[in-house]
Amino acid sequence: MTPTEGSARPVGDDPASVYRAYNDAEMRQDTEAAAAVVSPDLSVEVNGRAALSTAEEDRAANAELLRRYPDYRREILDVVVAGDRAAVRWRMLGTPAAPGVEALDVHGCSVVTVREERITDAFLYYDGAALDAALEAGS
Repeated sequence: MTPTEGSARPVGDDPASVYRAYNDAEMRQDTEAAAAVVSPDLSVEVNGRAALSTAEEDRAANAELLRRYPDYRREILDVVVAGDRAAVRWRMLGTPAAPGVEALDVHGCSVVTVREERITDAFLYYDGAALDAALEAGS
């Protein structure tokens, strides 16, 4: 896949640039551009447990967040790069679509590996109870 017109493109295999391109595409809800910087056999762990194993599962998870929090956004707070990896500290925010549900406000960190301009592995660490409660309340 190729990114859509006007999408941010990573510069080489720099993990920070690739992650920023992925995040920018997600925030524009440009699934094609986001998929272009994710390996088809993406491996994701959340708090030490296997969570996603394909780029398509990643796309579906993000679509669900947007369904429950239409203005969902993830702010990048800090990035540290070491070789082909980046540690990205972020904050997820969003206003719920359903009445009576608390706003989304979760801080976390992702450690991603980048090869050939694509995210191949991601290890996410965050307060799972906070995000789970927000998602369950929005069901």
